[in-house]
Amino acid sequence: MSYSTIEPTPAPLISISLQKSSSNKSAFATRLKAALEHARRLTEMHGPRSIDAAIAWEAVEELQTAKARQPQVSPNEAFARYCDENPHALESRIYDV
Repeated sequence: MSYSTIEPTPAPLISISLQKSSSNKSAFATRLKAALEHARRLTEMHGPRSIDAAIAWEAVEELQTAKARQPQVSPNEAFARYCDENPHALESRIYDV
């Protein structure tokens, strides 16, 4: 009976930025989705008890934890940021009556 060893594949490096931009939120969601797909694929390929799958699922858990820790932006804060970023927009103009 011969045994063969399987080299573990390196887990993808996932950088997490906690900035409050909507493009960063969509990029973060994309990273989370990619990490989920990667973990599912490794689980199918190597089984649920493999080291590679465990590392991939741990990366998914870390991303989900980071997402839960992001500060929630209220609608008023979002509108104020929009007005600061777009001072010429009609919504940003304030008139004294």
